[in-house]
Amino acid sequence: MEVFARLDSVTKTYGKVVALDAVSLVVPAGVTAVLGPNGAGKSTMIEILAGLRRPGSGRVEVLGGDPADVRIKGRLGLTPQRTALPWRLTVAETLALVAAHYPDPVPRADLVEQLGLGPFLNKRCGSLSGGQRRRVALATALVGRPELLFLDEPTTGLDADSRDGLWTAIAAVAAAGSAVLLTTHDMAEAEHLAEQVVVVTGGQIARTGAVTEVVAEVGLHLVDIEVTGALPPIAVSGPADRVETVGNRTHIYTADPDATVRALVRAEVPFTGIRVERVGLEEAIRTISRSTDPSAVTRPGIRVAEKVA
Repeated sequence: MEVFARLDSVTKTYGKVVALDAVSLVVPAGVTAVLGPNGAGKSTMIEILAGLRRPGSGRVEVLGGDPADVRIKGRLGLTPQRTALPWRLTVAETLALVAAHYPDPVPRADLVEQLGLGPFLNKRCGSLSGGQRRRVALATALVGRPELLFLDEPTTGLDADSRDGLWTAIAAVAAAGSAVLLTTHDMAEAEHLAEQVVVVTGGQIARTGAVTEVVAEVGLHLVDIEVTGALPPIAVSGPADRVETVGNRTHIYTADPDATVRALVRAEVPFTGIRVERVGLEEAIRTISRSTDPSAVTRPGIRVAEKVA
């Protein structure tokens, strides 16, 4: 496996706040999605790997060298959450300015077609919408043909068509043999793009693997029923199991759906329209986050019962 970037026991603090706590990570070719709640340390990880911040301790290696080295930086692409484009320049002028820093930039026409920049190519960056700015920011990250591309919430604020266009561009970078490391709160984005997901909570890596592996490891199922009247306490197993009311339906999250259904029948719960399925990535991430953060185990409206006999 080719390694594009590596963190070895990296720690980063801001005053008394520990953003990363002895984090070790390997970034291979393809798309790796870094997932987790706000404040988990995802953006700090990206900034350290991109050479924008130095770790407090530990080792960082990117493309075989120090990410702060200008020779390494020239082989990277970055789209941070907030991108300050030169607001007086047009989009065309901005692309030309960035392209001038690279020996073999991507032709402007290719970027325009790939990211749909044509309708606002001659508009000043200061007049662009949020979604348009995101597309221009990605274009500036791609113009240098990066071997390693960092994307921090790349599709925030985009409509569906713009998002799909960016997904296509990101997938093309990975297909060409480069590596992409992105953070996102959009689980559909992670499922669509990522060969590997890294779950970060509390400044530490809680899980790493393919989407299917992370979901399977959590092992949680949804038992979805419609109940007539009040739902009596239902025995479900596991510390993360809970019951939620969603409209006129009841969602029971359980590691043992067979035992849960038997408990419903034994308790003579008047339910209809039962649906049982393994939870998706979004619920798996929530479960992992709760399991590593004791304060997040229970929430209003959740009831946890004793284990099924």
